[in-house]
Amino acid sequence: MANIWTIAANELRMMFRSRSVMLNTFLLPLVLIFLLGAALSGVVGVKGDSSIDPVRVAVVYTGGDPQEASAVADFMKSPELDGYIIPVESSSRDEAESGLRNGKYGYAVIVPQDFDGKVQRGQEVKLEYILGKNSMDNTVAGTVFDNFLGAINYRQAAVQALGPQAAVAAAAAAEPASSRETAVKLGDLNNGGQSYTASQYYAASMLLMFLLYSGLDVSGSLFGEKDRHTLYRLGSTPVTGRELFFGKILGIGIVAALQCATIIILSNLLFGVYWGNRPWLLILFCLLMIVVSMTFSIIVSMFCKTLTTANTIVNFVTVGMTFLSGGMNPLPDEWVHSVGLFTFNHWAMDSIIRMMLHSGLSQLLPNLWVMSLIALVLLGAAIFSYRKVGYHA
Repeated sequence: MANIWTIAANELRMMFRSRSVMLNTFLLPLVLIFLLGAALSGVVGVKGDSSIDPVRVAVVYTGGDPQEASAVADFMKSPELDGYIIPVESSSRDEAESGLRNGKYGYAVIVPQDFDGKVQRGQEVKLEYILGKNSMDNTVAGTVFDNFLGAINYRQAAVQALGPQAAVAAAAAAEPASSRETAVKLGDLNNGGQSYTASQYYAASMLLMFLLYSGLDVSGSLFGEKDRHTLYRLGSTPVTGRELFFGKILGIGIVAALQCATIIILSNLLFGVYWGNRPWLLILFCLLMIVVSMTFSIIVSMFCKTLTTANTIVNFVTVGMTFLSGGMNPLPDEWVHSVGLFTFNHWAMDSIIRMMLHSGLSQLLPNLWVMSLIALVLLGAAIFSYRKVGYHA
């Protein structure tokens, strides 16, 4: 055991003496998080609620007298419409259409003659709509007036079907919203009311990608002894091949753990990246990702004859899995949750994002079991490949 720690300490000294290793391991991830988070802040992340601008609505009374449609006129004065529509009485249909074309109005409503008379006779009432140029304005105004007509026609149908006693219940349903408890409550539908930003998204993505890239250090260290022909001399010392092998893996694993801690702590301090409310679970996922990275690179190194081949495979798998899991650019859900399921990154990244959104433990445990299974399978495959091939010259 002492030999393993001695080899691990030597591996740490060699890695920390290399400027390229220091820059690629600790500085480059933070730079990428900053650049991607700043450049894609308006594209990636859970966006806040969109604001609705009031729509100027031209109201045309076909009979020429608003008193013939007092129900509509009273509705236009309702304080509930503030912030949604701005009703403007128009003298004629032609004037309203002209206003729609030149942008003066965003929507127009034509009120037919004898509107109140139809209401009093219990007949179905209708309004004519003229759409404007903006689809959002059309949606907002159309929803407002459709709800108005729906309420009136519902009362008419209730009275006809149930008799005059239904008018009392219908009148209660028509009370102003301020006098009764609202049936709709606004709020965030995501977990805990939290949202994630582009910086959080790419912090999780870059963390996992660079943890996978740490496997390159495994390949480089294992092949380095062979390429420098120092493995022969180490074999003549009282150090077994197994101790040498596990000592190197332990040293690189410690560097990967330090890299992980550096990314999490400095991204939080420098860029305000919030990593969620389950730090111990976050650490566990990172440790599993380190195990996955180390064991995968061991398997590749055992069966490749040159460092170039091993690095090519590790690079290809790392970039490919990062892309397929949506780490480089958010992909459609049907893609991420189909092809992405076969990547290492998906299970860890999905969990980290959920932790940022304060998801319940029940939503995180399935991903934890899958990551644990992946790490266990790769660990078994690494042990098998070592026994089959061995680390020798």
